[in-house]
Amino acid sequence: MDFHPSHAGMEYVLARIIQDFMQFMRRTGLSTPQITVLVYIYHSQNYECKLSEIGDLAGSSKPAVSQLVERLVQRGLVERREDPQDRRNTKLRLTDKSLKLIQNVITSNHFLMELMTSMPAKQRETVHAALGYLAQAGQQIQSSQLKKDGKHA
Repeated sequence: MDFHPSHAGMEYVLARIIQDFMQFMRRTGLSTPQITVLVYIYHSQNYECKLSEIGDLAGSSKPAVSQLVERLVQRGLVERREDPQDRRNTKLRLTDKSLKLIQNVITSNHFLMELMTSMPAKQRETVHAALGYLAQAGQQIQSSQLKKDGKHA
C-alpha cells in the first residue's frame, strides 16, 4: 500500500485513542495482557470464546494462560465454564462487570470525545458510518481467519 498523507493523521488519532484507552484500563489495575484478553472476548461472538483461543492470541503456555484467566475470574471480569458441545473445551465469557468496564472506557475516552465533538454533526455521522464499515470488514476477516484456522466463527 502506498503512503498517503492522511495515514500520518490516522496514525496519530489511533495512537491517542489507544493511549487514552490504556491509561483508563491501567487505572483499573489491569495488566496489558489482561486488557488484551478482555478486548478479544468483547469482540468475540456473544462476548465469549474458547480458552484455547486466548492461548493462541497470547502465544503463551497453557499454564500461563490459565493463570492469566484465573486472575480475571477472581476479579469478577470473566466467567469460565465447560463448553456444552465439547466438554474438553473451556469457554470464557465476559461478566456484566467487565462489559460495563469496557463500555465505560469507550465513552470516557477523552481524546475521542474531544475529537468527535469538534466536528460538525454531518462529519460525525460520516465517521460513525465509516467505523461501522471498518467493524464489519474486521469481523469478516476475523471470521474467515478462524475458519481457515479450523476454529469456530
